[in-house]
Amino acid sequence: MVFTSFEFAVFFEVALILNWRLKANPDIYPPFLLLANFVFYGLGAPRFLPLLVIVATVNWYTTVRLYREQRPGRRKFMIAACVTFCLGLLFFFKYFEFGLGLLEELGLAEGLLSTFRLPEIVYPIGLSFFTFQGLSMAIDHYRDPALEPPDFLSALNFVSFFPTVLSGPIQRAGDLIPQLSSLRYDPENFNLAVVLILAGLFKKIALSGYVSEHIVRQVFQVPETFSAAAVWAGIYGYGAQIYLDFSGYSDLALGIGLLLGYNVGVNFNAPYLATDIRDFWRRWHISLSTWLRDYLYIPLGGNRRGSKSLNLFLTQLLGGLWHGAHLRYVIWGAAHGLALVFSHFFNDRRRARDRELEARGLKAWQRAPVRFAPLRAFIGFLLTFNFVSLAWILFRAEDSGRALEIVLAAVDFKRPGAGAPLLVWLVIGLTLLMQLVGRPVREWFMRQQSRLPGPVLAVWCAFWVVIILKLGPNGVLPFIYFQY
Repeated sequence: MVFTSFEFAVFFEVALILNWRLKANPDIYPPFLLLANFVFYGLGAPRFLPLLVIVATVNWYTTVRLYREQRPGRRKFMIAACVTFCLGLLFFFKYFEFGLGLLEELGLAEGLLSTFRLPEIVYPIGLSFFTFQGLSMAIDHYRDPALEPPDFLSALNFVSFFPTVLSGPIQRAGDLIPQLSSLRYDPENFNLAVVLILAGLFKKIALSGYVSEHIVRQVFQVPETFSAAAVWAGIYGYGAQIYLDFSGYSDLALGIGLLLGYNVGVNFNAPYLATDIRDFWRRWHISLSTWLRDYLYIPLGGNRRGSKSLNLFLTQLLGGLWHGAHLRYVIWGAAHGLALVFSHFFNDRRRARDRELEARGLKAWQRAPVRFAPLRAFIGFLLTFNFVSLAWILFRAEDSGRALEIVLAAVDFKRPGAGAPLLVWLVIGLTLLMQLVGRPVREWFMRQQSRLPGPVLAVWCAFWVVIILKLGPNGVLPFIYFQY
């Protein structure tokens, strides 16, 4: 079940009504919410519902044992066993076929394949997200021995929470679990939720669907038939598509959560306006980047021990591998890792020079006149946006060879070929403009809605939904991050 389907609209209408009727009853509400979570996930992937329960149970049981055990050695063993089990499941489903293919290329799997009939592995939707969510709960309890474990129902509801279980934002137990028993609801959240849901539908159905069907799909299938300008439209178009698709999903998740009385957090903050790659990763998929920072980069040593550059590179490399078992994801992670290493290197040098200037009684602005700051920011934006857009080729291309073909086609300005529709460029420009003026536009919509009585507001929402559906293509494409 997906947020853009009619089935979800019916499901959510029933769930929303029952949510607020039952939320004040602490005995009935937790089982009801769990049932809603299971129905949502089960209707989309029923055979993997037991896997979701297993992941939640293992992590919850680990928190209970960690709370009762004070011996450091035993605690380390428990958390290591939990992490190994969860990551083992993740690696099995993500990398089984990749590993088997690698063994075949090396000639090491012929006997195995001739002896055994190995099953086809189907990847469980949302596995990466709910596994990381469960692991964060267990690791937080390992780090804080005094932290009391949640009850079993709360842990199950946390890991399986239906607005976020498929593609995030990745939640933290300390943020979401306390909200499960809270009856507070800010009426302003209703207006914000409506705007976020409409924005998410507009991004996903109207804009993302358009660039996908009118340039991206064709350019990434047959780049040789397009001119260099059209190939660039396809490259920038995919950058727009993946942002519109995933931030649209996150807007829907946040809006749906707010209507239920939960704040699941902002996952995107105008990432394409970033002026360096460090800034980009503070704005893009915030819940994943902070998860990798807190549970991978810092345990590796972070800025404190070992090589900061190596820790940054390994974090991004493993982040690329998290997206899939393909060489192109590894290259993508390595490229971003190297970019972060260089960005931190030059930033550290600048800070060292600033400290030296301050020691001499000078200020940073005396070395770099303020009038050049906008120009430096604009150049940083151009470099960051183009680097990120080119790196996205590895996400969309079917393999690394096709990615190279697209890059070569983009720089062959003498080759004739088909052009890109003007509206594609307008959508790409609108994607950037939305990040620049999104907040004031959202506030304007909220002000208009706050003046409308209930029946008129319903008509207002229905009007915009119809417009969005009319602007979109026939049928709604699957969300891109469902495959991760």
